This record gives sequence, structure tokens and C-alpha cells, in this order.
Amino acid sequence: MIPKISPEQRRALDEHNGEPVIVEDPERQQRFVLISDTDHRVRDLAMDSNGEEWTEEMEARRHHLIDRDIAGTITAEERTELAVLDHQGNEHYDRIAPRPLDGARRLHQELTENRGS
Repeated sequence: MIPKISPEQRRALDEHNGEPVIVEDPERQQRFVLISDTDHRVRDLAMDSNGEEWTEEMEARRHHLIDRDIAGTITAEERTELAVLDHQGNEHYDRIAPRPLDGARRLHQELTENRGS
């Protein structure tokens, strides 16, 4: 599902002349970035890391951007960069340390079987 933007969001996009627009969900106390799907940063985000090696420098940059986000000083461009680094980091960690779902499933099965005993 692709939700539709509101008239207020459309006005903000027009006012920003194609630059990212930050919107806030007050219920979740979370901010989001609206960015055109023709923007090169979206293509970067949608693509996988293309086998790029995850480096300590990338991790350090990601931590720096997280600190700026928490401090409320991150820019829209940095927020986009952080999203790309998060995506690449998640891919990296999924490759080197996949989530132990098989073990969790076996444990669940065992607990379910023992509950009936």
C-alpha cells in the first residue's frame, strides 16, 4: 500500500523545491522524511549495498549521525544518509550473524509440546 500525501504535505514539498521534507507523527513522537522517488538518495536507499564491504568508518559515521539525530541537530541530507547506512548495516549484520529463527522455532515447538505433558 502506498499512502497518499495530504494537501499540507504537498504544499511543504512545493515550498522545498524538491528537497526532502521532514514530517512528524506526534502520536509516535517520530519524524519521517518525504523525498521524491526520482531523487538519487532514494535510489541509493532502495538498492542493496552491492556487496560493498561494511567498514569501521561506515559504522562510526552511522553512530555520529545517530548522535546528531538524538541531539536534534541532524540535517535532512544527513537523515537520508543515516537511512542508507542503516539499510547497509542491517544487510551486513544479517549476512554475518543471521537471526537465530530456526533455534527459536525449535524452542517454541519444544515448549508447546511440553505444555501438554
